[in-house]
Amino acid sequence: MLWLLYFWRLEKEKWFDAIIEMILRFGEDGDELPFELFVFGAWSYEKEIQELAHRYKTIHFFGRQDLETIRRYTSNCNFLLMPSTCLESFGLIALTGLARGLPTIGFAKGGTAPFIDPALDLGKTNGQTLPEKLFYLIHRLGQEDFFTGSLPVSDILKEYSNENRKANIAYQIGEKKRILIVSDFTNRIWWLETYINDAKDILISMGYEVEMFGVRIPKGFRGKIIKYLGFVTAIFNIIASIKLRIKIKKIKPEIIWYHSILRYLGRLPLRISKWSKAEKRMMYHDLGYFFPYPSKLQNEAQIRYPLTLKNFISSAQTKNPIKILAMTGKYFLLQLIKKQLQKRIKLHLVPSAFMKPIVHRSYDIADEKIVVFPHFIQE
Repeated sequence: MLWLLYFWRLEKEKWFDAIIEMILRFGEDGDELPFELFVFGAWSYEKEIQELAHRYKTIHFFGRQDLETIRRYTSNCNFLLMPSTCLESFGLIALTGLARGLPTIGFAKGGTAPFIDPALDLGKTNGQTLPEKLFYLIHRLGQEDFFTGSLPVSDILKEYSNENRKANIAYQIGEKKRILIVSDFTNRIWWLETYINDAKDILISMGYEVEMFGVRIPKGFRGKIIKYLGFVTAIFNIIASIKLRIKIKKIKPEIIWYHSILRYLGRLPLRISKWSKAEKRMMYHDLGYFFPYPSKLQNEAQIRYPLTLKNFISSAQTKNPIKILAMTGKYFLLQLIKKQLQKRIKLHLVPSAFMKPIVHRSYDIADEKIVVFPHFIQE
């Protein structure tokens, strides 16, 4: 019997609904499932997976847990599920799985491409729909001994290790010691915020003085509302920019490292930094800087250049007037951010190499100012 693991958000944008449909396909004859599935996560599909856990004794739902808790179950599992069709800026979940001996079933494209074995690539699997692809591949894995693994796992783990990360940090930062990390949200509520806090811990362990600036966002429905309303407040977030200026004057950073400004902070915290002599950097985690709905971005060809209003709206392929209005507002926010990025940022960082031409063509940033700065294995 296969033992499968899923730890991610239980959301449609991560295609968790395809996992639910796949489970129902296996169980439609009333038989027990041919696999054990351990699910860690929270939000939209909690009720559905709880019901399936009551129906099938091989479905286990644990809600949102930390990596330390999840690690207790990884040694017993065979494969990690990451069925999202979205283009990811970096395959952090897949990399984390590899670090724990779990090959990932997913789509080998964009930031996930280096971490998914060709035999487990859902893009090459039979089936017209994603649930069909999952059903076919998992059924085959349970019936045939065809998966041997062809990825150079040890080389991958070395390349993205914390040790290598520290070497990259030392190379990029040099002698500068005081660092201010700026991000929309700062508490460990989503993968980006977890990554930022882990990066802070690594920097501190290396002897750097690190402060963070941003908002602590609440969990649950209230947090979702703040996240989505943030696109509106980000246009003229004067309060955040004033608070940031006070923070800068107080700690006098040598580097201001922006990680996320699209969902709440906006362009003013970039503009306010002109009064600081600190070196400014920007890390592009979110493909929403280049596409209206990153949850619907499935391949790089969907991003249209140059970044004009016409191209931005047409890339979403919708005639819904409400959506077009929302995209128009987001486009003008991006234009305001773009001007500040061009003026203030010395170094533009991307987590995966495929994003370099996207930043270059979308924001007219010179190639030599764009550097690949990969994520690292989360412990």
